[in-house]
Amino acid sequence: MEILKMLAAPVIGAVIGYFTNYIAVKMLFFPQQEVKLFGHVLPFTPGAIPKGKPRLAKAVGRVVGNNLLTKDDIKAKLLGGEIEEKLTSVITRELSNGMKDEICKLSHCDSDTYEAGKIKLSEMLSQQIVDELSASQLPEIVVDKCNDTIREKLNGTMFSKLISDDKIHSMTAPLVGKIRHMVDKEGMGCVQPVIESKLTNGSEKTGLELLEMVKVDEDKVRELTGKVYRRTVDNYVDKLFEKLDLAAMVEKKINDMDVEEMERLVQSVMKKELSTIVNLGALIGFVLGLFNLIFK
Repeated sequence: MEILKMLAAPVIGAVIGYFTNYIAVKMLFFPQQEVKLFGHVLPFTPGAIPKGKPRLAKAVGRVVGNNLLTKDDIKAKLLGGEIEEKLTSVITRELSNGMKDEICKLSHCDSDTYEAGKIKLSEMLSQQIVDELSASQLPEIVVDKCNDTIREKLNGTMFSKLISDDKIHSMTAPLVGKIRHMVDKEGMGCVQPVIESKLTNGSEKTGLELLEMVKVDEDKVRELTGKVYRRTVDNYVDKLFEKLDLAAMVEKKINDMDVEEMERLVQSVMKKELSTIVNLGALIGFVLGLFNLIFK
């Protein structure tokens, strides 16, 4: 019986310490609304987090936006080498595929749709070329060159005195209309097969092969890709951060959370630590009860 009396104080202290800290932890989130008694708001209502949620949201947003995730941090990560290397490797790998396959993949079309599109494109390009030729001064230029050639051939012969420049011009002048008519009538038949052939040959090549035709090899592609990537990061990360405004985004996200969601979030991150605080209350209560017993 004497032992029970001796243990009573430490045990009671432990129970009080446990429930005191348990209630304190719960009061971080509860009650969620003000509690009024006789028209007066009771102290500590609502709980600490519901009451201070706007201030907490603003503080967390400011810390995340200004300290934890800064523009310099993002730039350092993006320009660290690994991401840039992966990007250039992906671009080089994609350029190693046939252009037809890449176009079909990017536009989500099948082979038949691609072929139909290629024919339509060749028709459009051919028609534009024919229209430009028809509207140009090409027939006149051709006839002028013919006149020059005829004069050169006649020069030094007896015909040069018999056939004047005006006579030559009068004979070749009708060719202008004939050439223009021929371009309008037969131009598509001449131009379109050539355009289709060029498009077909181009689609069978890889992007790297097409670039090599203009003296840009794979190493140059990697170098140019790296330069463009670094310039893009330098130029646009600052603007991106200004538009994103991470601090405001985090603040709004926290303000939009209800208290139950915030409690679940905190519990998922700090459940062990909060349990330790509650258990620590029991331990402190037990120790104080034990001291009280010893120094009584």
